[in-house]
Amino acid sequence: MLVSLLSTLSTCMLGVLATPANHNRVYLADDSSTGDATLPQNLTLTALVGKNGVSALECWALTPELISSTSTGTVGALSYPHLGATGNSSWAMFTQLTNAGLHTAPAPQYVMIMTGRGELSFPSSDPNDDTLSGNYTLEAGDILIAQDTSDVSEKGHNSVWQPGTSVLQMPFVSGIAPEHVVLHDGGCERPHM
Repeated sequence: MLVSLLSTLSTCMLGVLATPANHNRVYLADDSSTGDATLPQNLTLTALVGKNGVSALECWALTPELISSTSTGTVGALSYPHLGATGNSSWAMFTQLTNAGLHTAPAPQYVMIMTGRGELSFPSSDPNDDTLSGNYTLEAGDILIAQDTSDVSEKGHNSVWQPGTSVLQMPFVSGIAPEHVVLHDGGCERPHM
């Protein structure tokens, strides 16, 4: 079971690093002055956090920097060997359009979108305003760090999942996310590699 989970994680991570796609996927940046692709220095991920009792997004660069893998099967690939210990991981598939309603993260965790897509939205900081805003789309290959737990977010966030979406939830054993630097508020639009 653990070997299968680690294999899934490494496949997802390699896919995220190699896919030149949209908002929070990791890809090689093009140095327009030379036309050469430059290698990313850090793995960047969108994090769902609690700020002043309200759920919000941040763009994080995980530290330390990426390294060149020396592991069999991935020799020479970009690698981030500091993901940390995870436990009680689970897989879920949404078989129909699912509006999860307002909720907090059950524990600080990685949420990996394996297939499909979902959309996050957030309540207003005004307790009398039920409007949801700030839509953020997650797609297959995206990795989210969710840590807007009930101790840091009063209402949480809303998530709407398309039919056929599958996610892998991997709580941090320590309850603490990997070391990181906050690049900016809001989800990662384009990784800063």
